[in-house]
Amino acid sequence: MNRFWDLIGFEYKKILRKRSVQITLLLAVFFTAFSVVSTILGSCYVDGKPYESNYDAMIKERAYARTLSGRLLDGALIKETINAYVQIPESDVYQATQEYQTFARPYSSVYNIVRGVFNTSSKRFNMEDFQMLNDTQADGFYTVRREKLEESILQTQMSDKAKDQILALDEQLTVPFLFSYTDNYRQLFALVNTLGLTAAFVMAVCVAPLFSGEYSAGTDQLILSSKRGKNSLIAAKLFTGFSLAAIICFVLFALTFCMTMAIFGTEGGNSPLQLYLMLSPYPLTMGQTTLLLAVSIFFACMMTAAITMLLSAKLKSPFGVIVLVSVLLIAPMLGSVSDKNILLYHLYHLFPTQMTSLASIMDVNQYEFFGLVLRPYVFMPLFALVVTVLLTPFAYRSFKNHQIG
Repeated sequence: MNRFWDLIGFEYKKILRKRSVQITLLLAVFFTAFSVVSTILGSCYVDGKPYESNYDAMIKERAYARTLSGRLLDGALIKETINAYVQIPESDVYQATQEYQTFARPYSSVYNIVRGVFNTSSKRFNMEDFQMLNDTQADGFYTVRREKLEESILQTQMSDKAKDQILALDEQLTVPFLFSYTDNYRQLFALVNTLGLTAAFVMAVCVAPLFSGEYSAGTDQLILSSKRGKNSLIAAKLFTGFSLAAIICFVLFALTFCMTMAIFGTEGGNSPLQLYLMLSPYPLTMGQTTLLLAVSIFFACMMTAAITMLLSAKLKSPFGVIVLVSVLLIAPMLGSVSDKNILLYHLYHLFPTQMTSLASIMDVNQYEFFGLVLRPYVFMPLFALVVTVLLTPFAYRSFKNHQIG
């Protein structure tokens, strides 16, 4: 057993002593940290002129939201917000008015949540529309939300069983929602897709030479001619690849989470997901959603590691492995697939980088198999785990059966 761990230590040394790997890891940490910090750099512009720094704006918006935290997002709070917004005079840029800054801005978090429900595909619900909301419409906010959710779900290609289950999930929500400051989780959710792509790409750069590096260096002849050693060494290489992918994923996610919470604040973990995705039917909190995202990103990285090691065992060049894995990661981000074709839509969302998107794992479209209905945040990690388990023996055998030239 000690020999196995010695082999793993040897593999780690081979990977981490490479200058290209060291630079890639440092750049990944720097890029991740910069992605978080960049959200408060620069300035907010009003009417083409800098009004305040993004950092000052974040501090101000957070203070305003905290004064409303703990209140129910009900008709009373919505009407209070409308009364604040009706004081804004007609203006080309209402954010530039003193009335907005004085009366309406303290309620801007509520306004941004409410308007999402009244937006339609044909017309964007703007500030002037919000000013004209009457008391009946404000009191009927959750009725409008439910009707809009039902309409969107009934338009999907899911079975009636899946549609009923989703609508039943929505009925589990406790309304009216309790308002809370959640900009910290909003920032985190916006960053996770980039974080997942970064983690998967860095992992691919580190793991790509695991087998193909032996071919290019000519050391495969020594390894594969060792009757007792090759099995243990191949197993050690596979363990190294998966463990390194897990460490990279954990470090980058933990860095993003901790920096986001340190900058924006730590509250809001128990707030309903609907404060960010108002039409989501899932009865989850912001904290639970973050955990599900982390699990999905982890297994997406494991699946990418398995694909990378299989390619590494097949190809003779680490460069070719990195190119192919990069195409696999980036290409699906350049397009989209309509949910009108539910099969292609589901397949499209099973690419690794799609699994790192909040929109994908919280999609209302369910995965259905032989009458079984699975939520995306359950099915996607399971799918990645199965692919990882299935591909690993192929990577093992591909290197073991490699013909030495």
